[in-house]
Amino acid sequence: MMGSGSVACPLDAELFPDLAAEQAHLAFSRQSRIRMVERLSAVDPESAADEITKEYIEVTVADAIKDLGGPGAGDFFGRIDCGDDRGGVDRWYVGRRHIEDDNHDPVVVDWRAPIAAPFYRATAVDALGVDFRRRFTLDDGELIAYLDEQLDDPDGSDVAGGIPDPVLAEIGAERSGEMREIVATIQGEQDVVIRSDIDQVLIVQGGPATGKTAVALHRAAYIMFEHRGRVARDGVLVVGPNRAFLDYIGNVLPSLGERSVRQSTIDDLCIPRVEVTLVDDVESARWKGSADRLGDLETAALAAIQPPPGDVAVPIGARNHIFTVDEISTWLETAKGGTSPINERRVRVTALAKRALLQRTGEDAAWSSAGPLKTAINKAWPTQKPTKLVDNMVAGPKGKKRAWTSADQLLIDEANSLLNGSPFTYGHVIVDEAQDHSAVALRVIGRRSPSTSMTLVGDVAQSTTPAGQEQWSEVFAHLGPAGTNGSIADLTIGYRVPEPILTAANRLLPLTAVDATESKSVRLAGAAPSWHRSASTELPAATAAAVVAMKSRHRNTCVVVPLELHDAIATALAQHDLSATDHVHELDRSQIPIFGPEAVKGLEFDGVIVVNPHAILHEGGSTPTPRGARLLYVAMTRAVQQVEFVTDDAPSAVIAP
Repeated sequence: MMGSGSVACPLDAELFPDLAAEQAHLAFSRQSRIRMVERLSAVDPESAADEITKEYIEVTVADAIKDLGGPGAGDFFGRIDCGDDRGGVDRWYVGRRHIEDDNHDPVVVDWRAPIAAPFYRATAVDALGVDFRRRFTLDDGELIAYLDEQLDDPDGSDVAGGIPDPVLAEIGAERSGEMREIVATIQGEQDVVIRSDIDQVLIVQGGPATGKTAVALHRAAYIMFEHRGRVARDGVLVVGPNRAFLDYIGNVLPSLGERSVRQSTIDDLCIPRVEVTLVDDVESARWKGSADRLGDLETAALAAIQPPPGDVAVPIGARNHIFTVDEISTWLETAKGGTSPINERRVRVTALAKRALLQRTGEDAAWSSAGPLKTAINKAWPTQKPTKLVDNMVAGPKGKKRAWTSADQLLIDEANSLLNGSPFTYGHVIVDEAQDHSAVALRVIGRRSPSTSMTLVGDVAQSTTPAGQEQWSEVFAHLGPAGTNGSIADLTIGYRVPEPILTAANRLLPLTAVDATESKSVRLAGAAPSWHRSASTELPAATAAAVVAMKSRHRNTCVVVPLELHDAIATALAQHDLSATDHVHELDRSQIPIFGPEAVKGLEFDGVIVVNPHAILHEGGSTPTPRGARLLYVAMTRAVQQVEFVTDDAPSAVIAP
């Protein structure tokens, strides 16, 4: 490796004849970035015509300077050469940020810009106007190598139609416990999804290791770049399955220069909040998450609206004005048919009552004397509370004696939206592991996007929650009260999991009871899962020994284990000065992430040890279950390098070689 400021050695010059010139362009790009910061720093907000403009300039400049100060902001990772109409060549360097020189000419184009799309999509079959593509290798900030693809000549490059070695090396690199951005290695089918139309509900189906999560996050960054004027006010929301997952992906968007995207679990979105202290059993969770509950909530809320028991007399002067039950009932039914939040629709009843009173009296001031009618309307159309509405609908102790569950919390949020409207909405919503959300949860999420601009990513073969989704066609119906329209995109190429591991995991797909297509990995090398059998009494110790051995090869090692064995294995690990943890971010060398198969979804590790795979597959019974097959499928496909099974039973015939 060359040191800073060094020149190419003769060997480098022979292998990479343009290396010195490319290093010079990198140096120029970095200097141009510094000059951009200097120009921005010289902007004087005090020259603004008013305080609003001054504040806008201050915020915009500060954000731009912060963006240009991010890691690798002045660097590039690719180059494309395209022939122009004059017989010359347009050359574009592609990087993480837009860099321009003192004349405002581009030195590096942002990866999200339209001009950069051919860098990701061009092939020898369809070059998209690209004659030549170059991928750069940087090591510790130094440009040390490049790989060329001559796209205008299908016979001129061995990699033009496949995955270049530098990309494969990056995909298979050691994991650090946090997800990395992939701007340098985005593949064509991924780029198409990232740049898809914003005005739709887009569902992205992909098997393990197809880059679903990475694509979703880079789509968020793309939308903030390409549609900033549209989404800047309301922002972009990313919904993840749990806090461990959010910690894992937490650095991706900031590394791409986007810090205003909100990342949240669905529980954290809910309003009003209740204290969740209970976990539903499977049947209760399925019942509470069903689409039927959406209708039940609205029916219950409207059923609380009842006509008065009798006619209402309003004395004005010497005359009583009688409003019959039938007349008031007509007002109520008219208002019920509205689309605004139910608690707000009472305003319509009041408006109808005012008009009727005015017609009878001819006096605008008559309403101030209509106390009996006002009281009757308020009793007929009471202001309802979402918590009470759900409390009355679900089984169990009522009021203060109730112990709330997560499914109850989702129902309360939906009840609040029905009664009072959704308090926080977003310009675009992205949902990871969408297949695990119930119909009620999907409605909660859908209400955060009134414009129905959404991206949902997932894999029905990994649907493991009691009320999760097994058909994407049903998801569109759940997202909004009137349903939504959209499209489904497929990611078919696996990049993370080696083919021997993926082949073993794919044998589980026929048992999952869903229509899922096998994904194929570009990483053909690697070992198939290995097996270590132990007596039941020795299983924790055997697992700990396997962890120690695997950790000597792969620092980023995880244990996936049925929950009933968690404590025993944690104790066994302690005998080796290792500690079990339930997070993946910023781990020290002594910490070993241990998860149940439900909680490991969306994460990735160099090495994965799966304990008692038969117990996961059978869910405590004697035969495989569809959910058990999905859980084991998830567990096996978290690995980037190696999977090992530690079991007190014979290797499963389903996945054993």
